[in-house]
Amino acid sequence: MRSSTLWKLAERPNYNTHINKRFPYSETPYLGEYHLEKIPASLNNLVQHVDYWGEGKIVSEEGVRGFSDCYNVNHQYQLVSNGPDLDRKIPNRIPLRSDDHCDTSGYIKDNSVLTVTVAVASRITSSCAQDIARIVNSDHGKVVVYGVHGDSQEISELAVELRKKGLTPSPDATLPHELQGLTYYDSHVAFLDTQSFEEEMFNNVINGDYNAAVSKAQSYGVANDNEFVNNVVMRLITDAPRKVMTFAYKLWEGGAKNVVRNSFPKCFQHIFNEDAVTIVNKQYLQPLKLDVNTDSYNDRLAWGDNDQCEITSERLSWKILPVWHSDGLTFKLYNIHRNMYLKLDVNVDSYGDRKAWGSVNSDEERHRYYLEPLFKNGTLVFFIINYKYGQGLKLDVNTDSYGDRLLWGHNGTVHNEYERFRWIIAAW
Repeated sequence: MRSSTLWKLAERPNYNTHINKRFPYSETPYLGEYHLEKIPASLNNLVQHVDYWGEGKIVSEEGVRGFSDCYNVNHQYQLVSNGPDLDRKIPNRIPLRSDDHCDTSGYIKDNSVLTVTVAVASRITSSCAQDIARIVNSDHGKVVVYGVHGDSQEISELAVELRKKGLTPSPDATLPHELQGLTYYDSHVAFLDTQSFEEEMFNNVINGDYNAAVSKAQSYGVANDNEFVNNVVMRLITDAPRKVMTFAYKLWEGGAKNVVRNSFPKCFQHIFNEDAVTIVNKQYLQPLKLDVNTDSYNDRLAWGDNDQCEITSERLSWKILPVWHSDGLTFKLYNIHRNMYLKLDVNVDSYGDRKAWGSVNSDEERHRYYLEPLFKNGTLVFFIINYKYGQGLKLDVNTDSYGDRLLWGHNGTVHNEYERFRWIIAAW
């Protein structure tokens, strides 16, 4: 129970374990309506850290919370509520008139704080959110809310206000050392500038922390803004093409299909929705099909079609089916017309290349493929790499009497300038 009398009689702040900021109004009631000396003295020297609803560093049985070297914004009569300093005045306290009247404009200049932390998310009212957004620096600042997740309703109003400052929510973002170690909390959301946010999501994917990347993509304000995720996707296509496929898969399976639809190239939606597609060789512009004839195993050779089929022919229609194993994401290529799956031959020719076949079964490693996207001259193409043999698909340089070309697995690298190793995936 707060009381002005109890507050006046309370023991002074503990500056043995806290750094004294020499804030002149730390031990006075709210005076925000008067002309006061504001911090910082100059905007060339920004305030390093303000902890909103902070009480200083508290170490208790419940864990560690708060900080020893920052300003603490809190109710004018709030005392330390736990730990060794229980019922003492709060160190470096900047007073608020009340919980519902959060206005530090009499004490802190606009756009002047590098780091704002929030100790009690449940106390983020409209005025609190507006005040935090007012004080945080829009160019270099960040806000960290402890004890919440990316979809927590408690931060929805704050997210709206901080978006006006160009800050985006990043759940469980990597924090600098001085903001770590608060064991009282099991989660946090950091609001970062656009560049920092995109870098955080990019590194999540690169490091294989897909759950964190998905959480960021689903957080307030991000899922409905294509630009954030799209920028990351474009970088990943260049730097980590297999991982961008896994990122899209995790989003799709994690309930964020809208992010894939809005922020990835269109063909990603067709792939993960298992739509009928054509798979067209970039150099020869021939779509894949299976032979009308079978061998002694009832398998069918795979070909690039030289206008023997209408583009709407079901012979040219495929589904690309994602398959998740303990070793990661691969895909199976399923021909709809023949009800067959593409595989590479166990035998090789004199060059070490392998013919591609359609088979009814799909339970072997040679039926699995990696997809590696690449933008080339403005066109999205894919390398299609067999999982078992590590051979990329290509069409033969030679044709049969119909102008069709056999499909092969290439014995060697396909990551070069030859377009016959590249494939365009489009809606059938």
